[in-house]
Amino acid sequence: MALLLGSLLPLQTVRAQQPAETLTLEYALQLARDHNPDYLAAANDMRLADWNVRAAYGDLLPGASISGSMNYQAAGEQRFGVITGSDLGIGTTTDYYASSYGINLNYSLSGASLFAPSRERAARRATSATIRSARAALERDVTVQYLAVRRAQDAVALAEQELTRATENARLAAARVAVGAAIPLEQTQAEVERGRAEVGLLTARNDLRTQLLVLGQVIGRPLPENVTLATEFEVQDVAWDLETLLEMARGSNPDILAARANLSSAEAGVRMARSAYFPTLNMSAGWSGFAREAGNTSLLIEQARGQMQSAREQCERDNLISAGLPTPLPGTPRDCSQFVLTPQQEAAIRRDNDVFPFGFSREPFSAQLTISLPIFNGFDRERQVAQARIAQDDAAHRQRAEELRIRTNVERALLNLRTAREAVALEERNRELADQQLALERERYRVGVASFVELQEAETLKARADRDYLVALYTFHENLTALEAAVGRPLRVNPGEG
Repeated sequence: MALLLGSLLPLQTVRAQQPAETLTLEYALQLARDHNPDYLAAANDMRLADWNVRAAYGDLLPGASISGSMNYQAAGEQRFGVITGSDLGIGTTTDYYASSYGINLNYSLSGASLFAPSRERAARRATSATIRSARAALERDVTVQYLAVRRAQDAVALAEQELTRATENARLAAARVAVGAAIPLEQTQAEVERGRAEVGLLTARNDLRTQLLVLGQVIGRPLPENVTLATEFEVQDVAWDLETLLEMARGSNPDILAARANLSSAEAGVRMARSAYFPTLNMSAGWSGFAREAGNTSLLIEQARGQMQSAREQCERDNLISAGLPTPLPGTPRDCSQFVLTPQQEAAIRRDNDVFPFGFSREPFSAQLTISLPIFNGFDRERQVAQARIAQDDAAHRQRAEELRIRTNVERALLNLRTAREAVALEERNRELADQQLALERERYRVGVASFVELQEAETLKARADRDYLVALYTFHENLTALEAAVGRPLRVNPGEG
């Protein structure tokens, strides 16, 4: 049975006259997945979960770093606390340019880093399940609101139909009053009923616009007022048994799957906490170098000459002392003329000073290996393990609670759906009887056998039957949507596209 009432021709006529955008349920769901901000915010968590997994695997790889620095020190007298360079005989120093580099490799292995990848993979599965649950909730909300808009559209069609009947009744009453077959009060009553029908149509159209606004909010983007919802839904037999639906729910319901994934993540957290009892291995290796260049080479040469002069004077003193001894000192007298700074040595000083910024002098290679075994840390490890176990127990309780909730939802939705299916059949029969009764009373009123009050009663009965049928029809589809949400998979016969 088609969702739209076949007899509601005025609304279909209006749609045919005004070109409108078409929105199917499938397209509405796709738009919601692409634009609903709450769902997109939840889906973003997957990117962080992916990076957490990559980072966990990255912790199993060695780390490497390269560092470099450049420094400048102006010329002047150095100070060492309250002592100056002059006090130490250093005097004024020249300006210096310095640079250095360092290459370091390090590797750390612990129980936490070993178990981190499995924990992060479990956390990613839990995040993925939570996103699927959010997606299912979004699709349920869109479907429910899509049905609400279709219901409002059919309510507008009913209001238009009632207005048409009220107009026809007013015409009949006016004709009977004109020939003297009825009193003017009947015409007045007919006009009042027509006015009420106009108010009902105005209210129905306003409700339709309101429901369209809500549907746009759920989808995540505004919808045009002339949008046409093209998907039609069929009332189908309820042929499923409870155990089959419960089995489907245990394997498909996204909330149950999310609860299981959270329990798996909590179990991985327990293994992670226990790894605090494992030893930790740390290894490091490094290479480094430096370069230091004086800004004033002449000062270096003068210092070298002063050192040569001091060496020559010391040599002459040694020779003089040795000559005055009964037995000369070994190696004396020495040739003191050799302590003279030669041009070649001066050139070597200039050449060796020209090292900034990349003429590095390499430091010796260094490496270190450390193994540590935790003994006691103030019960912190025990607290972490207990906390992880409590989280695991909580996750298990939440999973069981979720399974009980879904079981209740499946049973309740199935009972409601079966009741709604029977109600649709009953209300359809009532609508047909009311339609026949209205046709009969209108004909009786036209020929003067029935009063206008009887015609009004038939009109009221028809309007109530139409509305009750509409309520039963959409209650069926709402309960079917609830059952699909509880089971976690589609159950509806493929909706038809208008």
